[in-house]
Amino acid sequence: MRAEGPRHPWTIGGVTVDLPVIVDWVDVDYDAGAEAVRVNARVDLVGGSPEIVEMAFIAPAGLDLAALQRDFRWASPLTAVTGILPQLIAEGSDPFAVNLPLSGYPAVAVQPLRRRGNLTDGFLTTIAREYLARGRGYAASLAQEYFVAPRTVVSWVEKARARGILSAPPSPGSVGGHLLAKPGGSPHGSPPDGPT
Repeated sequence: MRAEGPRHPWTIGGVTVDLPVIVDWVDVDYDAGAEAVRVNARVDLVGGSPEIVEMAFIAPAGLDLAALQRDFRWASPLTAVTGILPQLIAEGSDPFAVNLPLSGYPAVAVQPLRRRGNLTDGFLTTIAREYLARGRGYAASLAQEYFVAPRTVVSWVEKARARGILSAPPSPGSVGGHLLAKPGGSPHGSPPDGPT
């Protein structure tokens, strides 16, 4: 949600995010017998970069520290603002009208902006590694983490193969293959990043 206070626009990839905002993380399944746990994180521009400047935990029935350790990552609210909000704005969606994912961070937020249409080798290498590690069912599980349709994940694997990052599967219709070396002979290993 929009936060009160002076506005500080932050621009990334030609998309402007109007800060400050409050990311309101609500876990309604936290404990079936208790009220929902909320985490309110205020994200604002600090030194030219978005940062979490305030965070509050609200738990009327007390905090279940084991559940928080398992389900909540401190950087998730910031990752949602820097990774998902620009994506939504670029697509013409109202980022304040969309329920953001509660889990799957940071993977869910590292998908590059689709409108630029050019996925980096680093991002496709990350997808190829996950594809090889997960095997059958990879599209559904990665789609859930990256907040996209399974068909989009399949297209990323196809792009990784077309770009020479991932080899062909052992046989037509099967899952698998292996990471290929870059033209210079070193293996694909660049970190996941945005579009180039």
